[in-house]
Amino acid sequence: MKKYLLLVLLASLSPAFATTVQNLDSVPSAIQHPEGKQIFAEQMAGATPAKGFGELPQGLSENQWIAWVAPNEDPGNLILTGAKAWGKDGKYIGVACFADNQADAGQAKKYADNTCPENYSNGRANKLYLGIFSWQKPQLTPIARSEKPLNQLSGWNKAAEKESDDESVRPLAYYTKLDLAPYRIAPDTLAFGVRGGYSDAYSGGGAFYEVLELYAIKDNMIVNVYSDLVYQYTDIAGDWNKDGTRQHDISESKYILKMRSAKTHGFYDLERVNLQDKSSQIFHWSESLQVYVP
Repeated sequence: MKKYLLLVLLASLSPAFATTVQNLDSVPSAIQHPEGKQIFAEQMAGATPAKGFGELPQGLSENQWIAWVAPNEDPGNLILTGAKAWGKDGKYIGVACFADNQADAGQAKKYADNTCPENYSNGRANKLYLGIFSWQKPQLTPIARSEKPLNQLSGWNKAAEKESDDESVRPLAYYTKLDLAPYRIAPDTLAFGVRGGYSDAYSGGGAFYEVLELYAIKDNMIVNVYSDLVYQYTDIAGDWNKDGTRQHDISESKYILKMRSAKTHGFYDLERVNLQDKSSQIFHWSESLQVYVP
């Protein structure tokens, strides 16, 4: 029954690549996109995720960093920090991920998978803070930061709460990396991305969803301006073979985000393109909401 319900759910999503393979060993070759290959490597082969948040610049201590980016958090609850250079003028985008208590932080660091992982008490991502800064040892020069953790800011999470009965839309359960592609959303505004996701596990398979969130600087704060699904991967275990192996139904959907030349209220329109069937959805800037809306 669960397999039937999941197939109905998948049918309600945008068209996806789908195929059936004869056994688990054949799954990697059937996966079309690097996101899915990485998911399979981590879930089935035990590969450690790459350091998607980078590392703090040399000489910047964790204590100095979190004292600015998350001054109200207990340093004992820290799970991880990281930073990546952004642009050509010496800026960095950094993160700090915190658990609710020291015991949870210790458990998360024990597995050390380089992500801001799920908080198992509420099923959402642990608290991830963002900061943009310049660094010239020993001086950290603040530029902007998120006043609250991302799992309280995200437009995707707000939509998820409104549509909680829709299994395809949920609050993010973990954050995985910074996405520093040149998301120039206006002539004078460069946004950056943070990627996260959530998953479903069930007998013989699982489903994984990746969301891209775009953030920009506004009045010395980092604000969420866009959030949507960019990748979906599902592996449903199917019929048993005579040799004891099991068939697997694999499906994927992948989307890319394009900046269009047309503008709305001074911001470039965004186009989210489905790579499978080339269908697309246009997002325009909402002056009243200060975010992109479809």
